[in-house]
Amino acid sequence: MRCFIAVDLDKSLVNKVKEIQERLERLDVDVKFVEPQNLHFTLKFLGEVSDEEIETVKENLGKALKGIRAFRVKIGGLGFFGSPRYVRVIWLGVSEGMNDFVKLMKNVNEHVKVGKKSDSVHLTIGRVRTGRNRELLLNFINTFRNVNIGEMYVKSVKLKKSTLTSKGPIYSDLAEFRLGYERK
Repeated sequence: MRCFIAVDLDKSLVNKVKEIQERLERLDVDVKFVEPQNLHFTLKFLGEVSDEEIETVKENLGKALKGIRAFRVKIGGLGFFGSPRYVRVIWLGVSEGMNDFVKLMKNVNEHVKVGKKSDSVHLTIGRVRTGRNRELLLNFINTFRNVNIGEMYVKSVKLKKSTLTSKGPIYSDLAEFRLGYERK
């Protein structure tokens, strides 16, 4: 099965992301937007994993997260992967709490040996299919490069299964790992 490790976007922030997506859509750009229920930060893409490997992944993910505390992040800043001539992915970044997120990603990458290492903390909101209205898209991204979406606590990490369909991927949770809390 096709799997990845992720942090879901807090449901309280989904509508703010949808607002950005809707504004982009009005520009008549050729973008496949990530469905609201699928918005997440990928910590590691595992690819095809056998049922036997899943148990090892769960065990190693538990080890990776041991001692990691829940932390606050501020989501904001619109950006893209690719080049100005060929924008491939539109994303939102983390403007506060990045060090904690990077530490979390590093631990996951060190303990879970399967898959491709992630090297960038970002929330993909859309994938660009063609260059239609590219200049409008670039101007929009530049205008919203400092946008503030809001804050959330990273409280858990999920091992997810991705089922590809003609209408887009369907994600389901295989396991959830709650992060610790500071005792007062």
